[in-house]
Amino acid sequence: MTSANDLSGPSRAGGSPSRGRRREDAILAVALELVGEVGFDRLSVDAIAARARASKETIYSRWRTKDEIVAEALRRQSEGYAPEAPDTGSLRGDLRKVVDAQAAALGGEGDVSLLSLVGAVRDHPGLRDTVRGHIEHTHAAIGGAVARRAIARGELAAGADVATCMTLALSHLLLSALLGGSVPGHADRDKLVDQVLLPVLASQA
Repeated sequence: MTSANDLSGPSRAGGSPSRGRRREDAILAVALELVGEVGFDRLSVDAIAARARASKETIYSRWRTKDEIVAEALRRQSEGYAPEAPDTGSLRGDLRKVVDAQAAALGGEGDVSLLSLVGAVRDHPGLRDTVRGHIEHTHAAIGGAVARRAIARGELAAGADVATCMTLALSHLLLSALLGGSVPGHADRDKLVDQVLLPVLASQA
């Protein structure tokens, strides 16, 4: 995690922009760390300030609410993010990797759990826009790459829409996790790929 030392109090007039950016990045890193630990609902500005060793005045001078803090943290985290599409050599293998990655994101493996943000995304438009934009960007980039390779191998017809299938898969995983209490396991993810995604894509021929 980025060090949060020397964050108590607002920046002095004339302070360097880079130093101000580092101070903000440290606070935002703490916010995401806490979301991962306690979830968005239990996150508080007090907790962010305490762990980041920053005054609440410093935080409120930049962000008005905790959802603004988390939205900004997610935006900065995705800056320069270039989604990397799997390349297993087969469409099924690529889709399986995609679904595994989506399941990991829902569960928060190594990152903020998408499940922990469901309520916040519903209630806070700014955070919702940030999360939706990140998902759309990821699906378009990865879906496009997977489709191009599958078309080149003769597994898909030109114009096949893998990105939309990725959105379908994420929707299924999210609803299953919300209603079932846990992210679907390997067997259910295999069924999703074999019985839903591959037939949908085949029907686009």
